[in-house]
Amino acid sequence: MNMLDKYKAAEKLTPWNVKHAVLNGEPAFAVWDDTHFFYPYEERTGEEVTVTFRKVSTEDSSETDLFDHKALAALLGEEKIPFDTCRAADGMILFVCNDHDYAYDPDTNTLTDNGWHQDRAVSLSPDGTKELFVRDYDLWIRNTETGQESRLTYDGEKDYAYAKCAEYSGYITERVKVKPEKPDVLWADDSIHFITCRLDQRNVRDLYIIQSYDDEHLESIRPRLHTYKCAFPEDPDVPLAHYYIGSAEDNTLIKADMDPQPAGGPLFSPYYGAAKWLPDSSAVFTTLISRGNKSASFVIIHTDGSTNTVLCETSDTALNVRTHGNLDGFLDYCASNFLTDDGKTVIWQSERDNLARLFRYDAESGELRNAVTTADCAVGELIAHDDAQEYVYFYASNLSCTSDPYYQLVCRAHYDGTGFEILTPEDAMHRCLIFGDMIADTYSRVDLPPVTVLRRTDGTMVRELVKADISDLLARGYIMPERFTVTASDGVTALYGILIRPADFDENKTYPFIDYIYGGMQCYNVPKAFAFRGAIDGREIMGGLEELAQLGFAGIILDGLGTPGRGKKLHNISYENIHGCAGLKDHVTSLPELKQKYPFLDLDRAGIWGNSGGGCATSRAMLEYPDTYKVGVSSAGNHDQRMYNNQWTETYYGLYNKDIYIQGDNTSLAKNLKGHLYIVHGAMDDNVAMSQSIRLIDALINEDKDFDFLILPRTNHNVPANPYFIRRKMDYFVKWLLNEEVPDYRFVLPEE
Repeated sequence: MNMLDKYKAAEKLTPWNVKHAVLNGEPAFAVWDDTHFFYPYEERTGEEVTVTFRKVSTEDSSETDLFDHKALAALLGEEKIPFDTCRAADGMILFVCNDHDYAYDPDTNTLTDNGWHQDRAVSLSPDGTKELFVRDYDLWIRNTETGQESRLTYDGEKDYAYAKCAEYSGYITERVKVKPEKPDVLWADDSIHFITCRLDQRNVRDLYIIQSYDDEHLESIRPRLHTYKCAFPEDPDVPLAHYYIGSAEDNTLIKADMDPQPAGGPLFSPYYGAAKWLPDSSAVFTTLISRGNKSASFVIIHTDGSTNTVLCETSDTALNVRTHGNLDGFLDYCASNFLTDDGKTVIWQSERDNLARLFRYDAESGELRNAVTTADCAVGELIAHDDAQEYVYFYASNLSCTSDPYYQLVCRAHYDGTGFEILTPEDAMHRCLIFGDMIADTYSRVDLPPVTVLRRTDGTMVRELVKADISDLLARGYIMPERFTVTASDGVTALYGILIRPADFDENKTYPFIDYIYGGMQCYNVPKAFAFRGAIDGREIMGGLEELAQLGFAGIILDGLGTPGRGKKLHNISYENIHGCAGLKDHVTSLPELKQKYPFLDLDRAGIWGNSGGGCATSRAMLEYPDTYKVGVSSAGNHDQRMYNNQWTETYYGLYNKDIYIQGDNTSLAKNLKGHLYIVHGAMDDNVAMSQSIRLIDALINEDKDFDFLILPRTNHNVPANPYFIRRKMDYFVKWLLNEEVPDYRFVLPEE
């Protein structure tokens, strides 16, 4: 097969072409009523994918259509249902179609058009009768039935506004898209009380983005300057949130009796925030983290503004709290701890014994009562809790019954520490939702397609619900990853990775390989579940290794020492060691062992690429190990940790110490470059400022080094989702690592 044909084969696996290549890979479950849940079931007819919504009983596991799909399609003037997601409320099906909001009553076959779908800068109360909004930096409330507005505050000002979110990653992206800035508010279930903040950014320094391209909404083509607040580690001032409890009954705000807290984004998101109300709306609980991330507290805030700090834990290194969903949190609360519904007991997650465990505290006295889980398994995200039976349900890893310590099984234990059970025994990665006494569990591995089953909450298998259909993905040339283990640089610890063979694999040949790296120490990079889409919308599967395999490359992904999921001792290797890029050294030292396992790998033709922390790791690899890595593609890299937002950086470097932070400046190694380095950045990046790459470029120029650079004018931090970048990345490795001529080829992109 010539290289042009290989590019055509690779294109079949690009993100826009595999969007529907796997059906029922991760069913999106939702509640219908007290005894039923539902999910979209996908089927393929020719090239068309159709969706029907299926309702499942939690009593007998029977399954029926959620509604009459033909009847609803007819009301919409369509041949089939034209939407694949919906939600339910009070027996109604709510969905968006053709930019309109609809409500469908399946009992009466009645469809109501609720007008244009629009995202508004308001926070709606649970009962829909009130909405909070910000006007001129102050907080207002509006009665949705009468339209009457009331002003709740009078002293809001620029950079000291009410219900304001800190302006970190994504802030300018949303402003450019004219996405409404919703108030940072979390309502209680009673639709009366709410928690919000007043954000003090008055002394926080500005960061800038220049938008150079035309804006179709403006007549002038003059470049526009965007400004947002972003504190660096060396800055004394960071955004500080003053917490307030509000009442929509008497339109008042009460300042909570607590010090202002460092803020790095939305505090009160209803889906992944830092606070949660008790069901009776009497109090809200939150996990507060000090600047530098060495201290965390569990605090209860009552509706009168009084507070109770139940416990505080400190550490000499980073406390592993809120790690992007890999270890901590409920779906609607980003820390794995909670207050029981009666307000008497706190369940708290801690790595004080190395592996993360749960502990029970008395909520009034703060007294430690007992450990809930044992020291030989690591507790991950919490799933649910049952106060009546005093059970907490959670994911656990580092279990002796699995072949990979990262695999998370669904487990439960009583609050008093008894009754630990593994509910999902399959040797795989599990993700589930609990409805009543039923668990809908999807499990898979990189070499095992997803299977979704129903179990009782005692682990009893009920039946298989749906199995993923990967036939289209395989038909496109998808190569099943192979799992491997190698020994870390310490000579002891087993590391876990995956390998993808080239599409034209011949055991008698050797092949160049590409190391897809991340380098951030807050999460692991090796996929554990079946990989059939990018981790972030629009990105390639496994960093594009499937496409690169079609071009003749092998691909590897490896988690080194210093990543989470295997205990605090291993994670601590990254403390004051961000420049270690979460085990970059292990990637290098393990290559001879990997060569023994896979003799076809050509160690003299090693490439590497990554985005963000992976961009940093790529440039570090090319500069620190220039004799190992010959070609690198570094996108959106934070090449100097002094120039990144304080919240992330201080977690792993601690409070600012120049002697430590200077080690994270990759520009100091510019003189070492030997191979081919491609530096790429989005000009609209409001996560890692493009100045990071500009400074690296300047250092390389000063050292008289040859390199390549690409600016994507309209792209933010999500460089890997840019189709032009995907093709140019392929071109770069083909030219410099495969040493073949790049064909004159362009992707065929779908119409918007």
